[in-house]
Amino acid sequence: MRAFILFCCLLTHIFAFEWLTDYGEAAARASEENKPVMALLMRQTCPYCRMLLDETLVNDTIVKEIERNYVPLIIDVEKDPEKTVEIGLNPRAVPATYIIEGDRVTATLIGYRPPMEFMRFLQRN
Repeated sequence: MRAFILFCCLLTHIFAFEWLTDYGEAAARASEENKPVMALLMRQTCPYCRMLLDETLVNDTIVKEIERNYVPLIIDVEKDPEKTVEIGLNPRAVPATYIIEGDRVTATLIGYRPPMEFMRFLQRN
């Protein structure tokens, strides 16, 4: 658990936006800010998750899009599998990105995507 907390702290330091790790907090903030939750389900040991974090989610344009339009949530499905159950998600693969509005998933993106493809996904939703 300590490694996951350190990992999340590192993510917060790397990215301009704050990754939340609790769905209840993310949902409350999304409601307050009238934004959907962008939930990223990943595993620390997944090379494609690492690529998404290191190559795509550091892109300035994507960071600005997420800050402006989403409440970002990250869950390590290996370390905290109960958190995916709490949200009602059961990804068939990771990384899995979900857009959640209220209590329903409105969009899903499975797998790694380079910056431009990921941006198109964000802008469609």
